[in-house]
Amino acid sequence: MIALIFASMITVGGPSHGQVRGLKGSSFYRVVSFFPYVIPAIVIAILWNMIYAPTGLLNGVLGLFGIDTNQFAWLGEESTAMGATIFVIVWSMVGFYMILFIAAIKGIPSETLEAARIDGAGRFRTVTSILLPQIRDNVQTAYIYLGIMALDAFVYMIGLNSTGGPSNTTLVMSQYLFRTAFEKGQFGLATAMGVVLAVITLLFAAIVIGVFRLIGGKDEGGRS
Repeated sequence: MIALIFASMITVGGPSHGQVRGLKGSSFYRVVSFFPYVIPAIVIAILWNMIYAPTGLLNGVLGLFGIDTNQFAWLGEESTAMGATIFVIVWSMVGFYMILFIAAIKGIPSETLEAARIDGAGRFRTVTSILLPQIRDNVQTAYIYLGIMALDAFVYMIGLNSTGGPSNTTLVMSQYLFRTAFEKGQFGLATAMGVVLAVITLLFAAIVIGVFRLIGGKDEGGRS
């Protein structure tokens, strides 16, 4: 959703009159948003691990604004560990999905967007009624990529909290598989876990494809 909002702002979020275009300086926003994606995931994880540390940058910046965190361990508390981890993953990946959506939106004929504007469609209506139906296949692809990332996320979790977090708050399946194989030496069990994880991933992809085909079929039936 965040990537779609950014992509819409960059492509059709400009002035409501004249040619359909994005916000002023949209090329700059595109580069800035995509930049985290080109950084290796392990580098991002280690960097944010240092930022979240009790004596790290985050607590230091909050202290400058008069917020005394008492050297709060963002990755060491059950209440914040998963939220802080999710923020890092979103920050690093949103640029990729934004570029994916921008490329799809650029493929929509400009006449279609201009006709919607002439008919009085606002920016929100343009996104929901014009952009989304036109880039449905790209949204489907994004969902599958996102699901695979959510089921894996091994590199981020290892770099941010290699112990699995407080009470295993941030422990993911791939991380538990790694522990089983290389810490406990149970390679047979780890192999079985890998197979199950692969099957779950395939099932997730099949469900996403099936749901989008069902939605597409309903839309086509309504238009006919």
